[in-house]
Amino acid sequence: MTRRYAGRQKDRFWEIDFLRGLCVSLMIVDHLMFCLYDILPFVNEMFGTNLFAGAEQVGRWYWTWDLRILVRQVVITTFFMLCGVSCTLTRGNFRRGILLAIVAAGITAVTSVVENDFGLQGATVLFGVIHMIAAGVFLYAFVDNAAVAVGDALGNGKISRIARDALRFLPALVGIGFLIYYFTQCSYVTYENGIWTIHETVRSLGDVEKDKFLSIFVYIDPNEFNFGRYSGDYFPILPFAALILVGGALGRLIYHTRAKYALSRLDGAWNSGICFIGRHAAFIYVAHMVVIPVLLFVGAWISSLF
Repeated sequence: MTRRYAGRQKDRFWEIDFLRGLCVSLMIVDHLMFCLYDILPFVNEMFGTNLFAGAEQVGRWYWTWDLRILVRQVVITTFFMLCGVSCTLTRGNFRRGILLAIVAAGITAVTSVVENDFGLQGATVLFGVIHMIAAGVFLYAFVDNAAVAVGDALGNGKISRIARDALRFLPALVGIGFLIYYFTQCSYVTYENGIWTIHETVRSLGDVEKDKFLSIFVYIDPNEFNFGRYSGDYFPILPFAALILVGGALGRLIYHTRAKYALSRLDGAWNSGICFIGRHAAFIYVAHMVVIPVLLFVGAWISSLF
């Protein structure tokens, strides 16, 4: 059966929470390894310590591991499409988008202070995963509400009802259109040694600020431009927000039909831990971005006292 949480009269589907929680757990491991090879050396240099000696090499090895690259592609695709599924299960997408945008602005402000006041180059997050999800949710809400408005104008006949139901797939169609544009006009894909690699073809506009603005909308390799590494966490609207829109189709096909209860019998105590992470994914994701670096700083500071 489905669960009800926090007194809300709203069904939650365990498989969504489970997949989301699994994705976030893997992201936390990913970011931990990133901190070990990118932030830990800076922290040790600041305090004159040698905390977790050898961890930097482990982090670098992990970051370039072929399996990690493959799993990351699957994880981020799954996570963003789950965001699209979730968009079909609530009417408050504009509100969710606003909250995410506020959090994203806070992340930019805090990371900017870390870079400018503490000297950690590349720490500033100008347009990261939270920024992109906020944009994707806003985009979904706008397209879906437009589809609903058109559907309401069609009347109440049988054909009108069919048309209204079909229009709810409009966000997914827009997402597919964006992906087609991205993979035909902005990039190409190669497959080598079991790894799919996206190669960006977008070229510099010849101006640093214009390039930064462009990179919000379409994925580019900062090293190909004249501003180097400009964001510590980089997820532009294309192609990633398009995955959120496409995920809406899965939400409509599965969770707005009888198929939504297909996996209910598999629910149980075995998945409670991962599902807990999935239910609180936004908070846990944002919190771990702060907690891991802070723990490294505190650990190095304590180590410097001895």
